[in-house]
Amino acid sequence: MSTAVSEPEEKQPLLRRIPAPLFIAVYGTLVILVVVGAAMAAGYTADTTREEAQLPQPERPFNPAPADSSNVAASIRPNLIDNVRVGETNTGAMLRGDIVDGALDDTTAIAGHLSRLLEQNCVDTVTLTSKSGMRVNFWGFCFATLPPATIAQFIDIAVDEGADSVAFSDYASHDHFHLVTLNWMDVEDADELSQRWLEVERPDEINRITFNGYTDDEVVVVDNDKETGEELKRWPRLTNAAE
Repeated sequence: MSTAVSEPEEKQPLLRRIPAPLFIAVYGTLVILVVVGAAMAAGYTADTTREEAQLPQPERPFNPAPADSSNVAASIRPNLIDNVRVGETNTGAMLRGDIVDGALDDTTAIAGHLSRLLEQNCVDTVTLTSKSGMRVNFWGFCFATLPPATIAQFIDIAVDEGADSVAFSDYASHDHFHLVTLNWMDVEDADELSQRWLEVERPDEINRITFNGYTDDEVVVVDNDKETGEELKRWPRLTNAAE
């Protein structure tokens, strides 16, 4: 009697024992998860890059103007300017005050004082008011100035001709282009006044003088420019034109 010896059954690999439909489903799910994960990682990287690129801008310049309002206040001569108010801005110091009564009778002293004040400080906003209500403004002067005689000349014109304001402007970014602007807000005889404007000599350090006069019916302007010379211009007032 012979006894048959059966050989042990050969084990199949794990992947072969997994049913084909189940294998396909699991494999497909893994592929989808890998693709989605890669997309999310790429999106996160892009968002991070955009956030890093969009840095908030500083509210003030990195090198602000060296404004020293306390030094400006201490430099004011009280016999010429009183009721002084000072402050600081992003572009320098600011000064407001009243011109002492009598200080414009002889403008030599106040013109010299203002010339030195502008030269020794970054005070780019100055508004001074006389007892009659005339305003004297300086715009844009930061350790820059005009000769005292030039300042006195135009303050004298403003006082003698009854101007409402006289403004001196320094455009440092345009090679210190100097502009003087005088305004008359209620002119009775524009023809006579504009003729006197045309007689004003322009100092060489001033690039342009602009005289503005407003009547009931028109606006009269005289420009005295270093490059283009003198020009008289007239326009009807818009308020009357609209009526």
